[in-house]
This record gives sequence, C-alpha cells and structure tokens, in this order.
Amino acid sequence: MFLNIVIISFILISLSAFGMALNILFKKKGKFPAYRVGHNSNMAKIGIKCVKHEEIRCHKARMNQRENDCSGCQQLA
Repeated sequence: MFLNIVIISFILISLSAFGMALNILFKKKGKFPAYRVGHNSNMAKIGIKCVKHEEIRCHKARMNQRENDCSGCQQLA
C-alpha cells in the first residue's frame, strides 16, 4: 500500500516537472520566470520591493533623522 502511494506520487511529480519543462522549451523566449522580487518587472510595476533593499532604505532614512543617537534601530515617533 505504501509503495503504491510512493509510486503514484513519483509519477505525478515527474509528469508535472515534464510539463513545466515542455512549457519552457516550446514557449517563445522560454526561460524560467524571475522569481526574485528585485528582478521581476511585474512585481515592480505593482510596487512590491525587495525586503532587503527596503530595510536598508528605511534604516538609512532613520539614521539620517538621528544625530549621533546610539539607541538602536527603533521606529521614530
């Protein structure tokens, strides 16, 4: 019983991977979609930004508002 489930699962996963490969191969300019936020133009159009870059920008803005304050990264009121 367990072996049947494993075999069926393997077949289904193999078929789905094969289907995705065919989609990439036969699609015009077929390549993997940009899954990283910084490289995906559709995410940039709707305003989604990379968390890392957003944090750096926010941290710089906070540090520019403080004058030699060493209290850490706490939100300003």
